[in-house]
Amino acid sequence: MLEELKTERLLLRPMGEADAERLANLANNWNVARMLSRMPYPYTLDMAQDWIGRQKEMREEGEEFVYAIENGEGFVGTCGLQAHADGTHEIGYWVGEPYWNRGYASEAAGALLAEAANRFGAGTLISGHFWENHTSGRVLTKLGFRYTGEESRWCVARQENVRCLTMRLARTES
Repeated sequence: MLEELKTERLLLRPMGEADAERLANLANNWNVARMLSRMPYPYTLDMAQDWIGRQKEMREEGEEFVYAIENGEGFVGTCGLQAHADGTHEIGYWVGEPYWNRGYASEAAGALLAEAANRFGAGTLISGHFWENHTSGRVLTKLGFRYTGEESRWCVARQENVRCLTMRLARTES
């Protein structure tokens, strides 16, 4: 995966130590954390530093490729790709609440999706969202994902299983 991806308004780059405080501030928000499978709540600076510290190794091992989403003001969220044992790659993203409704999730996920499709093939890209997160569903369908079913997925923040609508990229490689 490329180290940096650029869009019209955003820069996607590897996470760095300098992102920890901003990450902790934006992620320590129930409205964000409750819509994500793996984000704990409350979210502390120590958690942010630990997570950022593991990124380089995960990237090198091809396990996960996480990008900081940066607008002209700085860090606003993350977008990433996680490898699964079955050969699929799952795209995920979140944007801090002060930056919602600006199209950042669509723009960042679109850039990552193009890079991932070139590297792994469109047929291996999956995603999903919790049943009540209609905004994320719109982002993914706009990018070409189609619903494939549903499953129960553990949400760390909620400490319970949540109904998750699963999706797969529908378009073919050109």
